[in-house]
Amino acid sequence: MYDMTKLRVRYFEIKLKNGKILNIEPPKLKVLKKISALSKVNDTENLDEEDINNLIEAVALALSKNKQKFNISTEYVENNCDINEILDLLTNYFNWVNEIQDSKN
Repeated sequence: MYDMTKLRVRYFEIKLKNGKILNIEPPKLKVLKKISALSKVNDTENLDEEDINNLIEAVALALSKNKQKFNISTEYVENNCDINEILDLLTNYFNWVNEIQDSKN
């Protein structure tokens, strides 16, 4: 019998600018689809306000699902991250998601 409770959870560890360390949990598929849709930007050189708001929301969604139960709001992301940090964070986040999808448990 396959026991889903025995699945080893892997975390994406991130250190915020204030020094707080978060262990980000893997997203549920519904949330992953939303984060993926929000973060799709065709031209990072010419971001409009909607693109930026979508990226901010994607980061807030991704980071809010953490082991420490620390809430990351869109306001927090907007006030503490610049666009380069957001893009780099999302790139690393999706690399981690792909890595855990590709690995055997």
